[in-house]
Amino acid sequence: MDSQAKMNIKLTYPHSDEYRYETKLTRINFDDERILDILSNNGFLVSDTKGIKKDIKDPNSIFSPKYGQTLKDINQFANKYRCECGATTHKINDGVKCKVCGTKVKYVDDNFDYTGWIVLKEPYQIIHPSFYKSIEFIIGTETLQNILDVEHTTKDEDGHDMEIKAPDDEPYFAIGMMNFIERFDEIMFHYINKKKQKMAYYDDIMEHRRDVFTSSIPVFTSLLRPFEFDAKSLYYEDTNALYMMINKLKTQINNESLKLFRMKKPKLQCLYNLQMKFNELYTSIEAILSGKKGAIRTLIGGRYNFTSRDVIVGDPMLRIDEVSLPYSALCELLQQRIINILHKSYSMNYNDAYNFWYRACITRNETVANIIQSLIDNDKSKRGLPLLINRNPTISYGSIFQMYCVKMTDGYTMGVPLQILEPMAADFDGDVLNVLLIINQAFLERASDVFNPRNAAYISKNDGEFNNSVNHKRDTIINTYTMLKLSRGNYSQDNLNKIREIVSRNRN
Repeated sequence: MDSQAKMNIKLTYPHSDEYRYETKLTRINFDDERILDILSNNGFLVSDTKGIKKDIKDPNSIFSPKYGQTLKDINQFANKYRCECGATTHKINDGVKCKVCGTKVKYVDDNFDYTGWIVLKEPYQIIHPSFYKSIEFIIGTETLQNILDVEHTTKDEDGHDMEIKAPDDEPYFAIGMMNFIERFDEIMFHYINKKKQKMAYYDDIMEHRRDVFTSSIPVFTSLLRPFEFDAKSLYYEDTNALYMMINKLKTQINNESLKLFRMKKPKLQCLYNLQMKFNELYTSIEAILSGKKGAIRTLIGGRYNFTSRDVIVGDPMLRIDEVSLPYSALCELLQQRIINILHKSYSMNYNDAYNFWYRACITRNETVANIIQSLIDNDKSKRGLPLLINRNPTISYGSIFQMYCVKMTDGYTMGVPLQILEPMAADFDGDVLNVLLIINQAFLERASDVFNPRNAAYISKNDGEFNNSVNHKRDTIINTYTMLKLSRGNYSQDNLNKIREIVSRNRN
């Protein structure tokens, strides 16, 4: 790849008012776990790195498609329906018996436990990151690094490298990873004798002595560390960068093809560097698991289907649960419906329909505009296209509303009713709202109960009282009085005809 960039992605655990979510880390023996995964077909051995371009295509790299398919794949999510052996896939074969293994094709969800394993050859090992913290607590951060790091040089006044002498109180200075593993009991006994108050940590380490060192590094599923690439660039979440460096160091350590590659000191330095990167990865994962509570955000890289983002403007002619959207946003939101209509009603194959839709997104097309207007007018909700609108941060009721799109505009902004501004803490200085098209009837019915401002805007779901806005309190009282005194039963037929005429004119 010609360039690389980080994805700004935060992954956190979910929030619930009823339950408290906790994460408990349990130490496991990575070598035992790797053997179990391979034997149970729940993992694979990560191949040596060959460079990013080749690693992206390698079925056994850290970017392996074995973790699960994404939108970048040619047959997107085809393996969601498959037999046990994986020879027969696709939803079209749902219920069909596989000729290879004899099992029926059925829906199979993504396996987030599926793990890749970066493995060091014998006799090379590193320290389990969890135990590294305990060892570091006993020995000391700088002292432990001085033991494992074999490169201790500084510059003299002439700019030449000069070896740093070992401190008098560090008898194991610069012995390297292999000697540290070989003399581990001796070294730990030496330092715990000076720090008896840390004996509980020492006892815990020795109780799990077999698990302290490992030659296996787990690579968790790429579905939780998203990446995206095109012809020139690779975009990735931070843990991918650490895994790339870890696999590169593993490749260097395992390479013994030439005498140069078998020299002891470079091997020890690579092991030290690998240990530091593994520790950094472990710390990064801890931060993800202990982060602030909230839904997992942008799991696949920053976008969801049937969504757009729009700058808002006021439209006093809209009802409290109505919005207007620009043509360009509706093209995106209704992509699949438009393409399907072009295919079925205009006799286009799907490829031509997609290209037609794509060009219509760039330059307004009246055929597509008519399709969009028809969808707005004839949606089964009979109110317009059902949506969720949201303003970040989503921290209280009022930041999400269930609305209906009743009008298409030629501009590039979303019209919103003035009444929803205060609950959303929004104004017209360039605020942007997220828009999600609702395509599931059951979801719409539930969202209407909870998030439609007709049902949720006046009484605050945060405190159960009238909304804090003075205008809301005033309008609620006025509207309640009006409903009591001027109910439909008191309208004449002329009044009702005028109301229908006004409503019809406003909608058009």
